[in-house]
Amino acid sequence: MTNEKPTKEEIEEQKERRREVALKNLKEPNLLNLSVAYYTDRENSGYGKNDNAAVEEFLYYPAIRFGPQTYDLESGEKSDLLKDSLLSSRQDGKRYSGQVSEYNIIKIGAAIIEQSLGAIKVDDIMFLLGSVFHIKENYKGKYLNDLLQSEKEEDKKTAGMLIGGYLQYQTTQRVSKALGQRAENMKGGLEKLVKKEEKK
Repeated sequence: MTNEKPTKEEIEEQKERRREVALKNLKEPNLLNLSVAYYTDRENSGYGKNDNAAVEEFLYYPAIRFGPQTYDLESGEKSDLLKDSLLSSRQDGKRYSGQVSEYNIIKIGAAIIEQSLGAIKVDDIMFLLGSVFHIKENYKGKYLNDLLQSEKEEDKKTAGMLIGGYLQYQTTQRVSKALGQRAENMKGGLEKLVKKEEKK
């Protein structure tokens, strides 16, 4: 059996398959919410107790309740992150024997998001941000992983900034949304105290 090197076309096809799977991960809201819980909980994250409390209530709990779906970048297979975490924690394959850490689950979720970002193109990350403009020719259609492995320092720096900036953007957006939901709940509670009931 010969170990033939894949052709350029085969390599491109593989990259494109990984990209399509990565985009599914990046559009999975529960997976993104788990990653936000990870980023806001880290030491020196810049997020305080109120931010983290809102994230826990409005992002983390719903993500756990509905179960984040993930897609394997190589096979494309869909799986359930919570189920996988539970089963992989088994000791010697024995049922009900493992221990699962909440922190480990959110850390795995964040890692999947980061790996997925590397597998997409510059154009994709701009689309996910909602940005509509013409991209510089030297970045148009380029995979972020290719830029990260480039010999040019500028390419590496740009790719790193795109990935890091996207993660910060998603985190900030989702924390703001969670705080907004918390504020609405507070308002509703106050209204309930004094609101006159309408007769039917």
